Amino acid sequence: MMLHYIIAENLVDQDFIESRTDGFEDFKQHVLNVDIAQMEAVCGVDRELVRLAAMAYAKAPNAMSFHGLGVTEHSQGTFTVVQIADLAMLTGNIGRKGVGVNPLRGQNNVQGLADMGVQPHQGAGYLDVTNDDVNRIYNQFYGVEVPKHIGFKIPEMFNAAIEGKLKAMWIMGEDVVQTDPNTNKVKKALDSLDLFVVQELFMTETARMADVILPGASFLEKSGTFTNGERRIQRVNKVVNPIGNSKPDGQIVIDMMNRMGYAQPDYTPEGMLAEIAQIVPFFAGVTWENLGINGLQWPVKPDGSDTKILHDETFKIGKGHFLFHSFKESNEIVKHGKEFPFILTTNRDLEHYNSGVQTRRTANVEIHTEDLLWINPEDATEHGIKDGDKVCVESPRGKVDIRAFVTDGVKRGVLSTTFHFPEIMVNLVTSDEHCSESMCPEYKVVAVRIRKSKGQFAERGQRAF
Repeated sequence: MMLHYIIAENLVDQDFIESRTDGFEDFKQHVLNVDIAQMEAVCGVDRELVRLAAMAYAKAPNAMSFHGLGVTEHSQGTFTVVQIADLAMLTGNIGRKGVGVNPLRGQNNVQGLADMGVQPHQGAGYLDVTNDDVNRIYNQFYGVEVPKHIGFKIPEMFNAAIEGKLKAMWIMGEDVVQTDPNTNKVKKALDSLDLFVVQELFMTETARMADVILPGASFLEKSGTFTNGERRIQRVNKVVNPIGNSKPDGQIVIDMMNRMGYAQPDYTPEGMLAEIAQIVPFFAGVTWENLGINGLQWPVKPDGSDTKILHDETFKIGKGHFLFHSFKESNEIVKHGKEFPFILTTNRDLEHYNSGVQTRRTANVEIHTEDLLWINPEDATEHGIKDGDKVCVESPRGKVDIRAFVTDGVKRGVLSTTFHFPEIMVNLVTSDEHCSESMCPEYKVVAVRIRKSKGQFAERGQRAF
């Protein structure tokens, strides 16, 4: 809708479009043919408010956009990110100070993990693992044959385990049983493995299922780097020694490499960065010493100078491509919407972090004591539900009981809750629908139905909303 209004009212940056992009004319026709009434109904936002927002964005001397997981945790999440990029290119809001597209990462070092090649189709530095030249670099550097086929993404791992095609899994610091969707399917996949190793700080729901638990160290007990959403590589400095038999994750991996016959020196942040600098082009000038207090923004040149702004003159691919993707209803709603008419969307609270495995061990648990189901007052009245009642939430995958929080913070037909507490296990009801491109789970659209639970439980502790 914003793209439509900006083009229709001729507020595009024509110079930027002509010099830095291609595909605009075809894109323009698709956008102008969008049915505004349909889009208004889909998004639930008054078209005039959208038009005013579009005008404010397009007319601003500098405009930035920020988005979080509410954009990406959809079956069309990747296409939505593409359209946000289209919006920035349309108005020339890329490549200078005070503009740009800014994804807010879900955890503190998601950017760093991506930089280091956690995607199965890429190696460290976003290099294509199927490319012969790239594979040759890896093979020569490490002295072994590095696989060049594309591996599994997380949903594919679970499917492969159930099918008997994946025999072992090693999870480091992720509680998939509590936080991944369709919990029963996740448990079935983990049960199907011949060997399941978990590297963790605490006894999580996932660690309870492990054959072997390796005790990892927290960020306070090890030195290394975190990279944030502005590409800033920052030093993490150890302040206390690891507790008991726990070790830094890097040392555990190296211990395993040594036991498997691939000799490695002990883990140090200096040594790790020296290795990375030889493989990842945009880390070429990064050293432990020159990161200093505030870190450096990659790309970092061999002389140690970093990069404050990307895309100032060109894009990595040359010109930016305008790509149009029309709206498509989620398969979850198409398949189950009639029988399960409510949309449940999951989120997180300020007081707790993801599965709550760390924050539930702090005084934060006195502020927020349980997962709550946000429900619109009209929906609550229609179903005989009062604030504090226990509600049965059911989907095609299963059902859970959650205490109701009646609020106008959600619209009619929409429910919202968190997944911080294993006593409830909200992800028993979420689906394994996922983004068609990234396979990110569709946590934001879950078809459910509700009713007041038959048995009500007593008030437990303080509630804060």
